[in-house]
Amino acid sequence: MRYKDYTIDKVLLYNSSTLNVLPKYVMDVMVVDSTHIPPNTITVRAYDGSPKQVARTIEIELFINLQVFLVTLQMMDIHPSYNMLLERLLMYVVGVMTSFLH
Repeated sequence: MRYKDYTIDKVLLYNSSTLNVLPKYVMDVMVVDSTHIPPNTITVRAYDGSPKQVARTIEIELFINLQVFLVTLQMMDIHPSYNMLLERLLMYVVGVMTSFLH
């Protein structure tokens, strides 16, 4: 998948996620201008049950599967092994996953 000229690799498709998570360090590399996006006060639970703060909620256009999609991402100051976590519903809409049964 791509954002403008930046290719995003190591994307995790997580069946149990209801969020699309973008780590802050990836957003910085992608050169997303977040100055006009107000800070967020939402707290979510991580996979281990610990509370994590969502710093900002942003909408960006991602080039996925030969199409452009407007995706809402929750930017968090975390350092996971992936560059982006996407919820299963988004992947179903995009057509990467053909069924929720798998």
